[in-house]
Amino acid sequence: MVKDVVDELAGLSRFVGGDSGVLAAVQAAAKLRNFSAKQIIVGQDGADKDVFCLLKGQARAVVYSSEGHEIWLDDFGPGDLFGEMAALTDMHRSADIVAASNVAVAVFAARDFITLMEEFGEFGLAVSRRLVERIRHTTQRMFELSVLSAPGRVYAELLRAAEHGNLEGSEIREIRPVPQITELARRINSTRETVSRTINDLERRGLVIRERGAMTILAPKQLGALTYLE
Repeated sequence: MVKDVVDELAGLSRFVGGDSGVLAAVQAAAKLRNFSAKQIIVGQDGADKDVFCLLKGQARAVVYSSEGHEIWLDDFGPGDLFGEMAALTDMHRSADIVAASNVAVAVFAARDFITLMEEFGEFGLAVSRRLVERIRHTTQRMFELSVLSAPGRVYAELLRAAEHGNLEGSEIREIRPVPQITELARRINSTRETVSRTINDLERRGLVIRERGAMTILAPKQLGALTYLE
């Protein structure tokens, strides 16, 4: 295996942890592939069963409404898995997975992936934890789409994006970089105009500040309370 491929596959340690034996077995079963931004990595309703681990870049899971509108289901970053549900259930793909940037992925044949789960308990447990987290995340998004108003969904998405952005010694949170209005609208199944109007209103009320490079949420608890009131 050439050095650049080995270096890329070293990123699998984000998923399998520090056990060198497990990492070596996972690397041996993987093939490296690259995709350009906007390229479809996995097609909805496809019958293939390969499993993917994202090594570099960002990807997203999307489905389409009967009117052709794109609905975002989930985002993926380095260390995330996708495609494993088709391999484990023998069902067709349930969504498109689209590269949001140039990405590198480790690809596993379904049989190889299942063998790794059977032979290495650490690997099988890591896969199970990722699946549980995926289900929890998707369930929360579906709940928000069903229950919350459009402004409420904007608030929820901003708080989610700022989840790990607490400033030291403060409840104030930051989102870096500043979220793009069009992308927020796609995430919450709303319009660009609605999202822009909602964020402008939050600025007028002194709850958020947009500056170069960051959006600051000044009152996250108040914003969280408003999520279910407006």
